[in-house]
Amino acid sequence: MGLPAASAPLFFHELTLGCDALPGGVKEELVSFLEDVAQVRRGPLHVCTAFNAVYFGYDLDAGAYSTGILDPEAFTLLGSDIRNPLPPVGSFVRIERGAHSLWGEVCASFGASPDVEEDGWTPGALSGAPSSGGSEAALARAVIDWDALGALTSVEHKELARIRRSPAGVVDRWGHLVGTADTSGLMSGRDHSGLYRQFLMGPGQRLLAAGDLGPLLQDSADNVAAERALQECFRTLEELLRQAPGLAMWDLYAQPVDRHQQFASGPVAAEMVDRFTRPAPGGSPRYTAVWPVLAGWEREVGAEHALELTAAASAVVDANLALAFQATAGGLRRNVDLRIDDSWQQGGVWRAQTLPVDAVLADCDPLTPAGLGHLEHLVPGAAKRTGSSSPRQTNSVVHVEHLDEALLVVSVALSEADLSAGRLPLPGAVPSLLGEGPLTLEVHHSGQLLDRDLARQHTQRGPGGLVSVKWPDSFYPGIKITVAAARSGRQLIVTTMLLPDAVRVGDALLTWCFDPVLLAEAWGPLDIPPPVGPGLPTQRPTGGGHRPPVTALEVLIVAALLRDGRIGTAHTRSLDGQQLSAAMFGPDVVTPPLLWTVIHTCEDMAAAGLLTRTMVAHDGVLPEVFTWWPDTEEAREAQRIAGGADTAARQIRHWRRPWERRLPDGHNATPAARARYAQWRIEVDGPDADTELPEGHTFVRGHRRGEGQAPAWHQHLQR
Repeated sequence: MGLPAASAPLFFHELTLGCDALPGGVKEELVSFLEDVAQVRRGPLHVCTAFNAVYFGYDLDAGAYSTGILDPEAFTLLGSDIRNPLPPVGSFVRIERGAHSLWGEVCASFGASPDVEEDGWTPGALSGAPSSGGSEAALARAVIDWDALGALTSVEHKELARIRRSPAGVVDRWGHLVGTADTSGLMSGRDHSGLYRQFLMGPGQRLLAAGDLGPLLQDSADNVAAERALQECFRTLEELLRQAPGLAMWDLYAQPVDRHQQFASGPVAAEMVDRFTRPAPGGSPRYTAVWPVLAGWEREVGAEHALELTAAASAVVDANLALAFQATAGGLRRNVDLRIDDSWQQGGVWRAQTLPVDAVLADCDPLTPAGLGHLEHLVPGAAKRTGSSSPRQTNSVVHVEHLDEALLVVSVALSEADLSAGRLPLPGAVPSLLGEGPLTLEVHHSGQLLDRDLARQHTQRGPGGLVSVKWPDSFYPGIKITVAAARSGRQLIVTTMLLPDAVRVGDALLTWCFDPVLLAEAWGPLDIPPPVGPGLPTQRPTGGGHRPPVTALEVLIVAALLRDGRIGTAHTRSLDGQQLSAAMFGPDVVTPPLLWTVIHTCEDMAAAGLLTRTMVAHDGVLPEVFTWWPDTEEAREAQRIAGGADTAARQIRHWRRPWERRLPDGHNATPAARARYAQWRIEVDGPDADTELPEGHTFVRGHRRGEGQAPAWHQHLQR
């Protein structure tokens, strides 16, 4: 099978600088291109395959990748050993069978646990369970687009059919690959965006080096800049996909709106909604998985091709989008609460329960996976509590800001009764989300240094929340605090928020954010000014994805940096993502989902100018270091100087590296190309260099994008 004729990738260096750095015309061109790619492709467009489309070049007319950059010898070789982790979404793969080679691209992947029943019924313990750490490796299903590198010939179709029929074949009857999920390093099998970047910087670096980021891979010192550029590029592409008016997004998958509407208006979507909105007997939660229900529908109607090859990925995305609309439209029948509980396992596991739900869920986003099924398994009876199960014992104002399978964030405005009683009020089910045994509070009082016994104190569960808490003497009724804890963790981080300007109420000068109603209840009628200042954090719109940033964490991240960060220039405070997560929640509970939530929130803060971030290479690891800067002239000057440190790397991103490009069979390089190659080898390696261009290849000289092949690429690095 041969690649189509080469054409230029649509990769702009501004992709590595963020969405705001894209000129208006370029952004429109990229959005239009991504919409067209999604229309032409036979499955949904993932952020990883969107990167491939712009980086390696996707020919819309041919409906396939068309550049000479891709080298099939660098594709992942598939075998029948399921013990090897499946390649992440975006990976180019190949199967070798004698004289036949099949090439493809992984376009989707999701969990494939055998514990889910054929009708979709899912054991609660499985929904939201970690994909690693158990006695058995988690299984996953990879959907492969075998037409991504050109339509299969009749011979190749027959060969793929033989592989699918074989009981010992590489792929199953649908043409999918089933194997173990990759949970190597800090990555989770759910985070394919991170896994694919990790792959491109490791085993797949040969592919990456053939494109525009190749100049950053020439030595290990530049790998830091390459990783950072790659990460920003993925983030930019995800934002562009979400901005595209012609695309509907679920998780990191984009589906053309018109294609999805055809599914949503059909009988399968109606049956899915009916099936997934049925609670268990008695109104208790029922957990239902998407893939088995789709497979059952395929059997019932005899649609033998409905889920084969890339059609499976489209069906899974369409089903989740249809259910998401029902969960957010407010028109569910039978007074049911519907929410996604696990976005990865079996294509998605949804939770249906008769209203009312526990107060901890009342204001939580139904499209943020919370892993409640796994919680019910760990803490039997946790799901049976409802918002009316016990009367409130205090009048504190408590609100769940964020809840997912890794993290809990709660905001509290403390009443006078709770301050006097030494109590931290929490919604009914929240204490059951925490780990067993004694709990620790890490208290940060913004702008005030606390004694050690106040800054770190032990507490315990009691009626209405946590008891035996020692609140600082400077706390007053209505003071607002933000509390966060890892799911199943035993350390809670608590912080107050300073007002931009102190407020005088009667004879008191109030420095921290407060609830005026609770203050008036405690102190009587007073001339209390209207609320000012940041108040409790509100969630900024985010791109979503597997581990989206959580705005409610921002004040806690700053508090942790101030308390535990390394002191640097101009009294800055710095920690890398793993250190920061451990400081906030304790090192024993920092799971990959929690770690990446913290890191992505810090990156979001850096984009908003609240922190700065740098990357430091150490033993092959590229941790991001996040720095808080005080509001001083000395710090502003130091930050200005530090901001120019990445200038050289940014300049390199404007350049395309030289490379040897393979030519179609029967073609060879021109004498001029051979001469340019020989000159380049001598300039780089000296007069003894091997100047013979390999047969079947031509030479493309490094150049600044859009300006032809001007001065030698390596000379720009020396400037």
